[in-house]
Amino acid sequence: MTQDDYSPEREWQATLRLFAQQPQAICRFPARYSLLQQSGASLPEFPDCPEYRVFLQRVPVDQISVIYASENLTSPSSMLGHAMLAVEGLRDDGFYARHSVSFFTVLDSINPIKLLWETLVTGKEGFFLVKPLRAHFEFYNLAEQRNVWRYELDLDEGQRALLQAHLWELRSVNMDYFFHTQNCATVSADLIRLVIPQLENSNWVTPIDLVKAVNRSGKIKSIEITPAAKWRVRMLEDTVPQELQDVVYQWQQGEIDKLPQVSGKEGFLLREMANAVLDYREQTGTDGTEQSRKKTEILRQSIPDSPEFSDYELTLDNYRSPLKTPEDAHYSFGYQRTEKSDWLSLQWLAVGHGIEDDNRQYFAENELKLFDLSLRASPQHEALRLNHLQLYSARSLTPWDRFTGGVSGDFRVGFYSLADDNLQRQTAFNIHGGAGITLAASADLRVYALLNGGWYRNNDADFLYAEPEVGAYLYEVFGMKSWLRYQPRFAPDRKVQQQLTLTHSIALEGSALIAEVSSLAVDGKYEHVASVNWRWYF
Repeated sequence: MTQDDYSPEREWQATLRLFAQQPQAICRFPARYSLLQQSGASLPEFPDCPEYRVFLQRVPVDQISVIYASENLTSPSSMLGHAMLAVEGLRDDGFYARHSVSFFTVLDSINPIKLLWETLVTGKEGFFLVKPLRAHFEFYNLAEQRNVWRYELDLDEGQRALLQAHLWELRSVNMDYFFHTQNCATVSADLIRLVIPQLENSNWVTPIDLVKAVNRSGKIKSIEITPAAKWRVRMLEDTVPQELQDVVYQWQQGEIDKLPQVSGKEGFLLREMANAVLDYREQTGTDGTEQSRKKTEILRQSIPDSPEFSDYELTLDNYRSPLKTPEDAHYSFGYQRTEKSDWLSLQWLAVGHGIEDDNRQYFAENELKLFDLSLRASPQHEALRLNHLQLYSARSLTPWDRFTGGVSGDFRVGFYSLADDNLQRQTAFNIHGGAGITLAASADLRVYALLNGGWYRNNDADFLYAEPEVGAYLYEVFGMKSWLRYQPRFAPDRKVQQQLTLTHSIALEGSALIAEVSSLAVDGKYEHVASVNWRWYF
């Protein structure tokens, strides 16, 4: 059957004919056999399938869960996080087996244009694997220091058995990986939809989309989080008194011999932070020598403990949950005012979020945008202009701290409205990137500095530039947030451009109100812009 001839009804009839003519083919499609059997179809007896029987014994399904590993903006394949299934259960030999069910590709190029073309247009080779779950946890949770959430699904025995049979069917299927239509989340969603038909469906499914859809289906039985050591350290920095943090730092640096014996809640938090700091040292390779490993072991043995600490528990359920993040796509509609004209603005972001959005549930303030299209139209002048078409934009403003460090970074590629020395604008292709540092001035205020640079190309210009950026963002009351940044641009044979921008956003239920004012100065000439936009998340 060709793809053009395909339909569910034809596939159904073709499967019935195959089973009638070749009963042994049932071993290849046990899930189809089960569905046909439930429909009352006339079928031959289930044959002996030695390989399938071994699979059932080795991969039990007493529990089935969705696994979500948090985002990693330093890796293109992990910038939206990663989703997969986990199956686990007790084997006949008494061993409790845990396996992951994952679909992924290997990104083997550092060329962003090539990666976008392959993952969006031509497709890359995809790999569907069932392997021990421990390997994934060690990679995501230990090596990459990413939090891992486990959402157990509320399924009955028949549903679990059907999904188990379908996993066997997929073991030899060749599937191309497409970032937007066939990725880790879409394949996981298709698997879940076999047993939860009411699971929402959409054209572009991200890992967080999948987790939220499962949650809305009401089929989550329990939630478990395995926090990365780096995340635990930073979480405890929000809780542990500053004087105790100072003591932990001095202790792990060897400036003092032992931690003080502190009672009550503060003593419990002191112990948790000390253990988290040492876990981070071990998991990230800080203890690279035998001497340093011995030092860590001595430090761990010196951590004070007390029976009273058993009265306390470190609760993580409501701290920075993926389920609380805004939806990762949006439409914006608004008004823009310049000295020369009034404009109506329209923006569509296919997937991601910006610094201006509410990012309090993420590990660090960050931006990720894929296919961000912004247009403006002037009814007065009957004109339509492109503000930008961002193919890919990633920015991470991770506050530096003395225990875990932290580097901030920025990278984007796309088409942007470029002003020349006379403030005339043309569309130009741009590759831009850099790195820097972010500091926490207070619990709600962060300041940062980035040393950026890049390359612009259009019909009239082709130049490299340096563009340092300094800025700050502040979370305020009632879901409000302000972001201020200053960006001077230096390029050979061009006037210095200086841009100052203030963005203010108010997060609402399923939407946001975003106002922005900016001023661009070039050689005594100025361009002032003010805008207000209503943003809907979906």
